[in-house]
Amino acid sequence: MPLTLIAMKGHPATGKSTVAEALARRLRIPLIDKDDIKDHILDLPDANERAYCVMWRIVATQLDLGLSVIAVSPLSHPESYARAQEIAAQHAARLLVVETVLDEAEWRRRLDARQPGYSTHKISGWAAMQEMLRRYNGCWQYPIAAEHHLQLNTAQPLDQLVDAVLAQLAISWQHLPIAPS
Repeated sequence: MPLTLIAMKGHPATGKSTVAEALARRLRIPLIDKDDIKDHILDLPDANERAYCVMWRIVATQLDLGLSVIAVSPLSHPESYARAQEIAAQHAARLLVVETVLDEAEWRRRLDARQPGYSTHKISGWAAMQEMLRRYNGCWQYPIAAEHHLQLNTAQPLDQLVDAVLAQLAISWQHLPIAPS
């Protein structure tokens, strides 16, 4: 497998982590989840920004080691996509942004099924999600280069979703420049 950075993107409860975990198992590559870091630094000022910084540093370390990697975060801001592009370019790695989406009814059902208080920083409930989206003011709707982007409706079976990502990766690998021998 050519060196690859898979950056997951999507709102809470759209299946980012589920797809990422299945991909990591199938590809046998490291998975770095921003929330795993944030869970341990919540009491620090700017915990979210710090968690992103640590996630991207660990991603870069994995790529330095010659390991493809999956980074899991909402990737809600264009700066996060720019950082993924920068890290991939620095390591001559392919970049694929896998964006998870759902129709509103299923997304609402998943959010409302989360128990209030199950996490101190993860969104539970449709009303809380709507408030977060109001605060975000559309920042997550930035352009992503077509060659970097795959959108998945996660209402589909997990095996199909993983196969779709693998198919997209295979297409991008076909366009690798041929190294001189």
